[in-house]
Amino acid sequence: MDTLAYMAAFIAFLWCCSLSERVHKLERKLKAAGIGTKEKSSLKGILEKSKGKSVKLDFENSMEIVDRYSLVEDVDEEWILVKEEKGEVEKLIRIDDIKNVQFKK
Repeated sequence: MDTLAYMAAFIAFLWCCSLSERVHKLERKLKAAGIGTKEKSSLKGILEKSKGKSVKLDFENSMEIVDRYSLVEDVDEEWILVKEEKGEVEKLIRIDDIKNVQFKK
């Protein structure tokens, strides 16, 4: 009886793994087709127009915390290069990780 339960658990695990892989594949296809990326593409446009300006960035995940304003140096398709105002530290940040942009008045 235990063997049957282990086999069922193993089959369920394999099914879940295949679902996860299928979801990631679908996300890549949607991104390649430009579906569902309007928000990030408009954010990219805003950041491109703000080259040379000071911005404060809020992030989707709280792992990257920047409480200071930073100078936007360059913007790519997926990345933004910022330089801290009161230092010589440059950071390369994914545009997908940015939740909000505040401009210095």
